[in-house]
Amino acid sequence: MNRIHLLVIGLLLNSAISYAQQKTHVISHNEETIVTDPSKGRNSYKRFAVFPDKTKKIRSIILNLKFECPDKMRCADWDYVDHIKARQKNDSTVYEIARMLTPYGGFFQKDWGFEWRVDITDFSQILREDVEIDYIHTGYEDNKTRGWKVTVDFEITYGNPVANPVAIHKIYDGNYKYGYKDDPIENHLKPVTIKTNPETNFSKIKIHQTGHGMDANGCGEFCSKYRDVVFNGTIVDHQDLWKACGDNPLYPQAGTWIFDRANWCPGYLVQPDEVFLNTKGNESFSIDINMEPYETEKPSANELLTAYVIEYGKVNAANDVTLVDIIQPSTRLEHSRKNPIGGLPVIRVKNNGSKPLKKMTIKYFIEGERVQNFKWTGHISFGESAIITLPTEVFSKKESANFHVELLKPNGKKDAFISDNKQQSGYKRPNILPESIIVYYKTNNKPGQNTYSIQDSFGHVFLKKDSLNMKPNTVYQDTIKLKKGNYNFTFNDTKGDGLEFWYKVKDGRGEVKLLDSLGNAIKQFKSDFGSSINYHFSVRTDMPYELDNMPSIAAFPARTNGPFTLDYFSNKPANVKVLIVDQEDEAHVLETHSYANFSRGALSFDLSYLPKKRYYVKVFVDEEEMYKNRIRLKE
Repeated sequence: MNRIHLLVIGLLLNSAISYAQQKTHVISHNEETIVTDPSKGRNSYKRFAVFPDKTKKIRSIILNLKFECPDKMRCADWDYVDHIKARQKNDSTVYEIARMLTPYGGFFQKDWGFEWRVDITDFSQILREDVEIDYIHTGYEDNKTRGWKVTVDFEITYGNPVANPVAIHKIYDGNYKYGYKDDPIENHLKPVTIKTNPETNFSKIKIHQTGHGMDANGCGEFCSKYRDVVFNGTIVDHQDLWKACGDNPLYPQAGTWIFDRANWCPGYLVQPDEVFLNTKGNESFSIDINMEPYETEKPSANELLTAYVIEYGKVNAANDVTLVDIIQPSTRLEHSRKNPIGGLPVIRVKNNGSKPLKKMTIKYFIEGERVQNFKWTGHISFGESAIITLPTEVFSKKESANFHVELLKPNGKKDAFISDNKQQSGYKRPNILPESIIVYYKTNNKPGQNTYSIQDSFGHVFLKKDSLNMKPNTVYQDTIKLKKGNYNFTFNDTKGDGLEFWYKVKDGRGEVKLLDSLGNAIKQFKSDFGSSINYHFSVRTDMPYELDNMPSIAAFPARTNGPFTLDYFSNKPANVKVLIVDQEDEAHVLETHSYANFSRGALSFDLSYLPKKRYYVKVFVDEEEMYKNRIRLKE
């Protein structure tokens, strides 16, 4: 077992912030290649890391998880369950502190990478001194040619905690069978009684739960069931264990990434459920998790569930607000579907004070632009968070800049912990478009699923269309003239499967683009987008608009008996070369096709003579590789 001591302590100074915020980054797994163990179905990567000692006050712990393609193999293919577990030295209790559902990586290229975040502050009692962090990768796929490069980074902020943690109790930890008549899940999810410590003022239950398996009803992965949290005999939380996946910021993926699932999606770091419990010191209480009653003839479903109760002392401050995140503008990959913008900023705040948060001042600005002050009023209870849209548009002519937000005077009082009241995010200027634009929409075979519109930052609609009366596989163009301002183009698909999806070959493939009055592309969208496209842009009379000169290239269908079409659209003619190569040996070229002075069109191919396996189609534009995708020849 390797021993890693990566404790990087430093003062992070923001040039626009007048105070310092002390943070530590503890990295347990640093760009480690993670593969399966097909003989067991799980592979464990245990590493010791040194966390702060028990005398250090911890304000928060954020786990940052980064995935990349490995250096010497390609990204893995399957949506497997991965666990991040922690065990203190000389202790036998193991805690699942995070759960990751891996993406379908078959489309990802060598330069691919993605990052996720989850708040794990509730585990601050055990993330102290020497801790064994175990990254467990499950699954059975080949481990010689595919895997992931993983970094596990604990971002620890020092400071007075919201409330002092008193104790942590593991109450459930298992892969529980679900739907079995002779062994119902409630035989295992039995009520637990806990006696609180004298200093306990409130408690919290924290739950990681995902549904897996596939019976005749799709349970437990593809069926929606509810769960109740019962505290002292009363239901205090009721929710459906279901998550929509068509708006996943990590898209497109190679597999069935758009299909909604039981509380998870492929390429998703689970955000645990949390419920506050009204507990007092030196009292006993009961806590129970109940699943929706369910039986089936041939069960195979499982509920993968861990749950903890954390006891806390009194809240340390009456007025304490935290700026949790800047959602817009932002360059974080998890917010990529909402950015870049030139409109209204959006932030997430959390009330960590014992008094309800009813008012505060929010200061925000892009560096070099005018500072805005917003007098916010509302109601946020202790421990709750809220998303706030700020009322004034932000825009800068700079291609990139820093965007700053600061929260001031919660409830008109001094904030008890000012170090988490400020953040900055990356601002990237939205595309500049001309006053006259053309919405180019080529329907697929199911046009009735789509609607699209253009509106400004304040909801004024300038174009709104549905496709109920549109014909399949037909091009429609709408010309619209806009004044100077910031706008959002939205394109929605009610089935969540975009304008193409490899699994639904019969639905065909459509396209949507924005063109200028000369027919040049100013924005080309991926057709495999899931639920929606949200594209923010600015119309400026004092700035030239920009063309989207990157060729749009797409092969469809990706799973075929042999025939497929390659759609190509570019503003500029070029020498285009298409190669068909073996997926496992890309040096083995099976077909080469060259097209001189080519700019737009559909190219047809038929690989039905080849063995039934996977291939890559590669496209080179003026000798530069611009596209690579997988084609699977099915039986």
